[in-house]
Amino acid sequence: MSPLRRLGLIAAVIGTVVLMSLTANAATSAWTVMPDEQSATADGLSAVSCPSVSFCLALGSNGPEPESFQWNGSAWALSARIGQEDESNLNGISCVSATYCLAVGWNFYHGSTAAAWLWNGSSWSNLTAYNPATKWNSLNAVKCVSASYCEAVGSYSKYEGFGQHALAEVWNGSTWTGQPVNGAKGPVPGVLDAVACASASRCEAVGGGLAAGWNGTKWSPQGLPTVNGGQLHGVSCYRTGCTSVGTSSSGGGIETLAETWNGARWALQSPVGSGNVTEAVNTIWSAVHCGRASNCTVVGEWDSASNNYTLAETWNGSKWVEDTTPSPGSGGHHLTALSCAPGTQVCTAVGWTGGTGPILAERN
Repeated sequence: MSPLRRLGLIAAVIGTVVLMSLTANAATSAWTVMPDEQSATADGLSAVSCPSVSFCLALGSNGPEPESFQWNGSAWALSARIGQEDESNLNGISCVSATYCLAVGWNFYHGSTAAAWLWNGSSWSNLTAYNPATKWNSLNAVKCVSASYCEAVGSYSKYEGFGQHALAEVWNGSTWTGQPVNGAKGPVPGVLDAVACASASRCEAVGGGLAAGWNGTKWSPQGLPTVNGGQLHGVSCYRTGCTSVGTSSSGGGIETLAETWNGARWALQSPVGSGNVTEAVNTIWSAVHCGRASNCTVVGEWDSASNNYTLAETWNGSKWVEDTTPSPGSGGHHLTALSCAPGTQVCTAVGWTGGTGPILAERN
């Protein structure tokens, strides 16, 4: 999440890595900053995907130019560049392997169109994404079940950015195809920011006060618990359901929010604000990964009256336990995205520290 997106997120809420155990217990984890090469500088990192412990790709930007960074098992380095300086935003990435990753976002100079790129292990190639409107389309997240099945979500608008509607599309290995997200009154209003899939026939997408489910045939909107200022930002699915996290404005500041999907309905996972940092003015959750319903890790930030700091917490089935995370330098800090290598206890979180500088990536 770029600083601008984060500020927009906080404004919306007020107005309305990392190593992580897939079988974590109640003990807190100590996270450390991952080493990087001198070339690894960016305004911030918005997404990360790790198909193995020794390989990750992260997305970010340096001014108007989108960039990707690669973890080779020992250090982060600037990877192959993605296109030109074209005011593209890279919002989401999903890797099947070190030689197959999809990245999604949007391109301002190309008419505010949804955009996608494919990584083949050494270079990026531009793909033609599905755009339901002539302008103001954006993809915010993507999840690949295989090289021939990836779901991407975002939003579109036919009114120059106003009146946004949920957007979903699928990649079959060669082309993107749109998937309507319709309710009883037609296209569902809102923006989808995150997507997770347990299989090609079971996916969940969330964003703001919106949730939608994919059953292998169609996307359908789903009801959510009533929460003051409820905003969902991240989602993770497992064999028995899904967990989504975000924020609320139920109290004096921004509070934490976690909800679970059991296959039939969404419910509060724990009391609103149960993950708040005691001394924080605001506590913000941005991304989540769950090995199962009783084992989740979230990342984000907590804000004091004068600064903001990295945050990670673990759900042990009964309560949220705060981990120890570094906040290097003197600027603001935020962890925006989280990825865990399949079949391991190794997870990675990325984010930003404010202004162009060394990238921020942490593991525990």
